[in-house]
Amino acid sequence: MEARCVERIIARYRDGAGRDKRVSFVAKQLQGALVREAYVYEALRDNGMCNISPHAYVIDHLQRKEALLLLEDVPRSCTWPWRDPAAARSVLQRLAQLHLAGPKIPTEEWDYESELQRSALATLDLLDIMRRSRDGSSLVKRSIRPLNRLIGSLPARRAALLQYPPYHNTTIHGDVHSGNVILRRRRGQSEPVFIDWGRARCGSALEDVSSWLQSLGYWEPEARRRHDSLLRDYLRARAAEDSLPSDLRAAYWMAGASNALAGALRYHCWCAMNATTIRARAAGAHAAEGWLRVIVRADALSA
Repeated sequence: MEARCVERIIARYRDGAGRDKRVSFVAKQLQGALVREAYVYEALRDNGMCNISPHAYVIDHLQRKEALLLLEDVPRSCTWPWRDPAAARSVLQRLAQLHLAGPKIPTEEWDYESELQRSALATLDLLDIMRRSRDGSSLVKRSIRPLNRLIGSLPARRAALLQYPPYHNTTIHGDVHSGNVILRRRRGQSEPVFIDWGRARCGSALEDVSSWLQSLGYWEPEARRRHDSLLRDYLRARAAEDSLPSDLRAAYWMAGASNALAGALRYHCWCAMNATTIRARAAGAHAAEGWLRVIVRADALSA
């Protein structure tokens, strides 16, 4: 929702035989750095990967820093299909397809590593405020040292993650969670479609995998219980060994910590402190604690 405008549009018309017809699509107006998403859709289309994203009917570069996307309005087969482990597994299989054969994503004007470093420092500042507040949780207080260590060595740890084979130097969606995945029916089969490609880039495939498993595990207890099994499903989809050696686990949790520092942890901390209802503040605190556990685990495994 960072785009300047996102609208679902329904157009009604009469065909050549005079019959009433209608078509729905999503219009997305992009400005500034967000124009990158238009180039991502072009890359997906040109590389025959429209099956993993909404079809782009129109990609109109209005100016150098402004673009208009008219995208397929993908119907959901189910509002919340993720209680079924097979549905969660299908997302991992689709991610493997993207990671193994995805197009080169244009990122020339996005220094993601510098942006991540700034986000991490802003997260640390907010956590320090949260720690000193009257309601600061004990987990927040215990997490400050691991968080400091992780952020202090973030460039080196990110470099190691981005060089860890065979999951390095690949196209990733960059923001995989249940809000950005639609399960639809096509030819009698369910298939996942990824939306909101504004954070797509070249990175570690484990960033996408950890984003999906950890965010889904927050909402869906069955996915949390099956975490390692689902991770092995992803490895098998890549025709890789499905064992989870210590170096792979360390890289996986570092990828998760990167996702936390990219904005997820800061967002939930802000909600825990500033949401307008007790329920929303409690939900924010609960989610923040989940991401802090990822931080602690990543620090312990990469120490």
